[in-house]
This record gives sequence, C-alpha cells and structure tokens, in this order.
Amino acid sequence: MDPEPSGVLAADRLSRLGDAVLGHILSFLPAVEAARASGLSRRWRHVFAAVHTLTFREEAKPRDPYSDDYGDSGWSRNSDDSGRHQARTVALPFADAVSAALHARHGRPHSTVSLRGLRIEFGGSERAASAVALDWWLQYVARQAAAIGELHVDLRLGQGPICARGYSLRRRSPSPPRRRHPLAPPPACDSPSSPYAPPRSLLHCAALRSLRLESCRLDTPGAAALPSLGTLHLTRVADVRRAGGSAIQRLVSACPRLADLTLEACGDLTKLSILSPCLRRLALNCCHELAAVVIAADSPELQRFEYSGPMPGPWFQAAHRPRRISSCMVNFCGDEAMDPTNLARLREFLLPFAGAANLRIKSARLGAGVGHGVLSSAPELPCFHALRHLELTGMLTEDDVTTIAGVAKMLEGTPILETMSLLFMPSPEEGHLRAAHKLSYNPYAKLAVPEGAGIACLRETTREINLVYYQGETAQRMLAKFLLGNARVVGEVYCEFASGPLFTQTKLMEEITGWVLNKSANMVFY
Repeated sequence: MDPEPSGVLAADRLSRLGDAVLGHILSFLPAVEAARASGLSRRWRHVFAAVHTLTFREEAKPRDPYSDDYGDSGWSRNSDDSGRHQARTVALPFADAVSAALHARHGRPHSTVSLRGLRIEFGGSERAASAVALDWWLQYVARQAAAIGELHVDLRLGQGPICARGYSLRRRSPSPPRRRHPLAPPPACDSPSSPYAPPRSLLHCAALRSLRLESCRLDTPGAAALPSLGTLHLTRVADVRRAGGSAIQRLVSACPRLADLTLEACGDLTKLSILSPCLRRLALNCCHELAAVVIAADSPELQRFEYSGPMPGPWFQAAHRPRRISSCMVNFCGDEAMDPTNLARLREFLLPFAGAANLRIKSARLGAGVGHGVLSSAPELPCFHALRHLELTGMLTEDDVTTIAGVAKMLEGTPILETMSLLFMPSPEEGHLRAAHKLSYNPYAKLAVPEGAGIACLRETTREINLVYYQGETAQRMLAKFLLGNARVVGEVYCEFASGPLFTQTKLMEEITGWVLNKSANMVFY
C-alpha cells in the first residue's frame, strides 16, 4: 500500500472527525481531561465547545496547587490562545474551576452543541460551593438543554456510608421499634452534610430525563412537574420542612414516566406512594423510617426490586405487590433477627418474588435464618418456580447445622435452579467479627449431611456452584458436601479460599474434588 502524503499524516484520522463526533467522545471523560485535549493541536482548539456532558469530581485529598500536574482541577488562569496550559500555573479552587469551565465553553466561537448533562461530585475537603454558584450551574445547563429537550443532572455534595449498621449474630432481647418524632432531627447517618436545596426551577424542567441528588435538602413545590424524568436517585436527601418526607413524595408524584427509582438513607421519608405505570426498577436502601409503601396496581413493567434494611414490617404486605419481578436483591442489615415475629414475616416477605429468576439474599446469618425458630416447623416456604440464579451471603458458624437444613428446604422450592452461589462472611469470635477470613480445617470432624435425593434442581438442573471466601469450618464443609454430593449434572465448580497456609488449601481442594459427582466438571480454585 502506498504511503499517505505527509499532509495527510499531519492530520491524523481521529482529527478528521467532525466536532460533534469528537465532542461526543470527550463527553465520556472528566471535564478536566476533555479540556486538556484542546492543547493537542490547533484542530482541537474548539472541540471542548462540542462536549455535551461535563463531569467534575473533586478529590478527597487536594493536591499541591503549585505542582506540575495543575492541581486538582486542571484549570488554569493562564493559557495561550491555542488552549495549551503553561507550566507552573496556579490551579483554581474546585468551585471556581467548574464556573471557569462553563464560561470557557460558552465563550467559544464554535459552541454549536448544547449541554445536556452535568455531573458534579464534591470530595472530602473543607471547600464547598455557595448556593449561588450551584444555582447558576444548574440554571445554565437547564437553559442549554431546553433547546434539545434532554437534561441529565448528577449532584453529589457529600460522601459517606449509606448505613452504619454492621452485621452481627449476637442475639439481643427484642425491643419494640421507637418511632422518631416528626420534628426531631434525623439520625446522624441519614443527615445531609450540606444545607443546599436545588432551585425550584429545576423541578419544573420539562427536559430533565435523569436526576441524582446526594446530601441535599429538598423543597418541592406542589406544582412540580417533570414529564420526561425517567431516572431518580436520592441519597441522604432530607425534607426542608421535616414533614415526613412529603417533599420526596411530591417529587415522585410529579414524574408520570418514572422508570427507575432509588432512595437511600432518606431519614425523613415515612410514607411512599408510586403511581407511575412505567416503573421498572425500585430500590429502597436503609430508609429506616419508612412505614408504608404503595405501588400502582397498573405497574406491569416492574422487574427489579432492591431492599436494604431490617426485616420489614406489615407495610410491605399491605401494599400492592407486583408479580412480574424477575430480579430481587434483599439485604437485611444489622443484627440477626431471631425473634419469632420477624422470622414469621420472612415467608410473607418473600412471596412477591416467587416468580423471580434471580434472587440475592444477604443477612447476618446465611439464608436469613431459614430453618431456625418458627420456620423450622413451617410446612413450606415460597416456591420459586422460575428461579435460576440464587445467591446467599452471610455468616455460618462452626456448629450451625440448622442453616444447612434450611438451605436444603429452600432448594426444594427451586425446581429449575441453575446457579448456586454462597458468599461466607467472617464468623463471630468472642462477640466480635474477625478482622479477616482465616482458613480452619479439622480432618476429624464428622460431616453428617441431610439427604438430598428429593431435591429436583440438584438432580437435574444445577450446573454451577460457587463458594466464595470458603474458610473450611465444619458447617461450611457440611454445606459444600451436601451441595456437591447431590449435584449430579454440575459442570462448573468455583471455590475462592480465605487466606491461610497452602497446605490447608490443598487439603480442602482435595476434599472438594472428591465430593463432586461429575468428575468431568470444570473446577477452579483460587
């Protein structure tokens, strides 16, 4: 092939693309990196004006502003006409850098592409943007997006854990839940770290397609209307008036096309009603004051449900429960719920997910206590007739034989299960959790396992078994022997060991290999 002319080599193939295409590519990068592309050549001088989504992320630990890497913002007060940064420039503070980027993009002569997305994430530094600056950023982007009818806003003003409740098997005496007074301040873990409330004009933006707010306060007017909003994600969002989360409720009610709703650590929310018929995914994570949830009866699209928190009360059973959920993830955080009242509600809680194809349950005890207490004499558990992938995460103590029988009871109601995954959390030791997983192997332990000949899925459909953070304790070995010794058609076995000596890992590996009925199965040990 003949070599290309030197003039063509000077202009690389990427630079031959139009400004709109290059701007779309740069929109997937942080705004700092996208702006630095303007210094590549004269061809790239005005490409930043074609970027339609700006992403700003403040680092938790700010860098030296006089270093050669332009500090934490990458924006400089001194730059030449071609957009190249000069060395040893002083970096702008994060808030000023965002304003400078918007001004720089607006001032470009070739600014023909309207903004449609703004993502801002503040770090752990002491700097914070004023409400005036935040309002100006949002209003500017909203005006830009009005021309194309599409706007995506992601505003995160704080960081931290969603829930501070740890997992524990310590059995505490049950105490009735105490309701928080409506005028009392929310718990510390649910309190937003910023008093900022987005402007009301944002809640009237017809072009808004997705909205994510973190550590903000919400003041939703009664006339709010978001006809195009399809994704809403609220984390540690409080009501300005502390009125039981009515601002969040009004925001949800103002979205007739809402398809994806996530609420995390919203401590003011006590009641929730979702009337959107387009709802496909619902996630309620650690909204511990939530007392009632109602889903529209005409929500046939709801397919994914996520819940994190304590064992829910009667509010979930009283609400409308859709039957078409295909994927469910349940996380019972905090101490183990061993009182009879909570255990009796477990079966009722799992009933709406009987038709799910994917089910993930995480709790302090593996299997959420199935087989313990009143459930040990229960006639049956929900039959997951369509379940294909089951994942159980939790602790399994050294002598916990009851959980093994509970897992076997769950498998009796999963006739077409294909994948079984067990994730073992650290076991309690002297009232505390171990700092790390450790291998434990007793070659003289008696591994008496229940009969599994009557479990249809192990006999006919289960083809993959995963053991993650396998420690080799007696109860874990019994459960592994029960599954592998009855899975006749298993073709994939994956086992990830906890940290420990190689000799112990070898012994456990040989033991697992001997339990597998199908000797041609692919076994992976890590």
